[in-house]
Amino acid sequence: MADRYTDIEERPIRELLSDLWGNTQTLVRQELKLASAEVEGKIEEAKADIMKRAAGVGALYAGVLALVGALVLFVAKFVALWVAALLVGVAVIGLGVALMHAGKDVDARRLKPERTVGSVREDVRTFREAVK
Repeated sequence: MADRYTDIEERPIRELLSDLWGNTQTLVRQELKLASAEVEGKIEEAKADIMKRAAGVGALYAGVLALVGALVLFVAKFVALWVAALLVGVAVIGLGVALMHAGKDVDARRLKPERTVGSVREDVRTFREAVK
């Protein structure tokens, strides 16, 4: 139908609006696909980070247990073994509670699809300028 009109100004407004609507639908679909792909990528990244941290936590836990045992044996040189275990146990529980309270903040903003948000903002700005 573009052959019928040599100049864009000669095209009927209905046809222009129809083209605009079709292009807008295509743009929205592409932006949604981009957002989906970006979020999936960020989720995969987060999964890998979580697995690495879990392995690290396991290794740290084993090391801490060994150190706690060594500390109990050291304190047992000065007090009864059961008192040494009790003192070290209470100290470790206190440390664990303090660390749990410090680690409450989980930042979900890392999953925000930054590129897609920027792209949509640019599309909206371009669309507004075109409509003026």
